[in-house]
Amino acid sequence: PLPVALTGSIGSSEEHLGQVGGHIAIVSSSFIRPANATAYASGDLVANNTTAALVVPLRFANAVRVAGGSGWIRRARLRKSDDDVTNPSFRLHVFDSDPTTVAPTNGDNGAIQLNGAVASHLGSIDFDMTAIDIHADGNFDTGVPHVGSEINFVVLGGTTLYGLLEARAAYTPADSEVFTATLEIIQN
Repeated sequence: PLPVALTGSIGSSEEHLGQVGGHIAIVSSSFIRPANATAYASGDLVANNTTAALVVPLRFANAVRVAGGSGWIRRARLRKSDDDVTNPSFRLHVFDSDPTTVAPTNGDNGAIQLNGAVASHLGSIDFDMTAIDIHADGNFDTGVPHVGSEINFVVLGGTTLYGLLEARAAYTPADSEVFTATLEIIQN
């Protein structure tokens, strides 16, 4: 058959797709750990408070462009304010809803227990700062998901992702260290 010529305009000011995929968002969240230097065991929660009910998760606001949006985490960065520590190895657990509504049952320096938060667990990213050159203003590392090449997600309500940090070695912290996690997200 012969090609058909179309005439007129496609779409109008009321009809448009808007932005479609490919938007990169860099979202960060920080917390200050308690004012002590008590060593962690591998598998302990690294958090803002030793009391479970007062633990505030990392909150990555605007992780998606619109409520109910989706995307994927390609990699993440972790920075901590002190460089004079032993075994700085961590795992960032990422959730699509606030994990502290059902977990943790322990506060900072207690064994991480995700309990009912497993249903909203999207994936995790490992950071090993032991091999990174130590800088006077702290340590940092960039990590990728430890299972697969990305963490695909849909935020069912709102536009925020959440995180909990786990020690992955016998980590000796500094008093009141500041941790900052940054997610590199490709938004749909």
